[in-house]
Amino acid sequence: MTRILNTACLVVGALLLGCSDSSNQDPSRSVSPSSLTVVPSAAPEGAPGEMRALTFRVTMTEPQPQKVTVAYQTVAGTASENQDYMHVVGELEIPAGSIEGYINIDLIGDSVEEAAETFTLQFSVSDNTIPTATEVIGTIANDDTACDIPFSKSPNPWLVQGSDPLNFAHRGGVTDFPENTLYAYTEAAKAGADVLEMDVYQTKDNELVILHDLDVDRTTNGRGDVVDLTLAELRKLDAAYWFVPGAGTPHDRQDEDYSFRGIATGQQPPPVGYSAEDFRIPTLEEALARFPRELLNLELKPDQDGVGDYERLMADLLQQYGRSTDVIAASFVDEAANNFKAVAPCVYSSVPFNQAFSLLAVFLGSGSFPAVPEHIGFQAPPDTSQIGDELPGDAAIPLATPELVAASHAANLAVQVWTINSCEEMLRMIELKVDGIMTDQPVLLAKILGTPAAERQCD
Repeated sequence: MTRILNTACLVVGALLLGCSDSSNQDPSRSVSPSSLTVVPSAAPEGAPGEMRALTFRVTMTEPQPQKVTVAYQTVAGTASENQDYMHVVGELEIPAGSIEGYINIDLIGDSVEEAAETFTLQFSVSDNTIPTATEVIGTIANDDTACDIPFSKSPNPWLVQGSDPLNFAHRGGVTDFPENTLYAYTEAAKAGADVLEMDVYQTKDNELVILHDLDVDRTTNGRGDVVDLTLAELRKLDAAYWFVPGAGTPHDRQDEDYSFRGIATGQQPPPVGYSAEDFRIPTLEEALARFPRELLNLELKPDQDGVGDYERLMADLLQQYGRSTDVIAASFVDEAANNFKAVAPCVYSSVPFNQAFSLLAVFLGSGSFPAVPEHIGFQAPPDTSQIGDELPGDAAIPLATPELVAASHAANLAVQVWTINSCEEMLRMIELKVDGIMTDQPVLLAKILGTPAAERQCD
């Protein structure tokens, strides 16, 4: 009987999964191949004599019953081997049952003020694993330039000079993707977003994290204010828990509508190219490491406890990663904006709330803006109705007008309008020649901007 059973198994192979005598079968044949991704990364180079490491996270979608081997080597780019980083040829072994590992490349610090430099990590993987790429870029950030003098905005690189506006992915795309997650920002950038907009809060233990709200209730499976929670507590939460594609974060849908729920906590596998980490609340440093070449708009939130030196922490982190003119520091809170400017005068910034309305008052009286040398952007909604109770009176004051755009440009300020979510309003902003459109739907805006100007229309 055993001989007959074995013969049958050989004849039909994998189709007879119910064959009981499988002692001679390779166990990996019954496991689906795993996708494997090496995540691009950046790190500060460090001081002379200091040996920092640039870490590439290697992540798989499915654990395997046998170890997975990743063979890798570094290849010079604008960074030179054994001068900016240590050339390496090596192997990483991910043990059976595990889904991630790390490749560390030693960096060689110096004191030379220079642009960020890059090298390539090339890799191949063992059987039963499918790589999403065969190489990734490592970016060595310049951390030697002191951020102690004001920037010059002549010219202002955030002015588009009559070209199409920049596509700002508001929180990574509130209705397109699970907001304020590394997954959202990565997907928004892939879809064509030019600028990744992020809100930065400070935790109980003085870490900087990316989250829009004062509390975690709306977007995660947790409760409480960020200022009362440690980073370790925040990292346990599912930042995509309430996300419904196309709808944002409604709390009244059927369970099956929350299609990203449980990825952060390991209850379901991540999409190809991602890991559970990408669906948790990220730190600002993780975002700087993940997106070294993307433009960033960082909104400063109030320092809730007033004891963590919030603005200094952010300034120091941006300096370590060499980020100044390719980011905008924005805030509704004038105190936070002014405190940040005091410790990071080299970082580009937008006009804060109260100062913006002082400028608006001058404009309404004279038709022009005064000089604003300390900021490069004027960020505002299309009219004052989006500001809520901040202004007296019932009548909404139009802000996105040809006259205001012209006055702002004459003062060398880029006009960046929020939050624009309809096709009709996007086309109107494009017609007004604004410099940036912040949207919860960066995919829609990318589609419009990718269409020849004469063919743009709404369905």
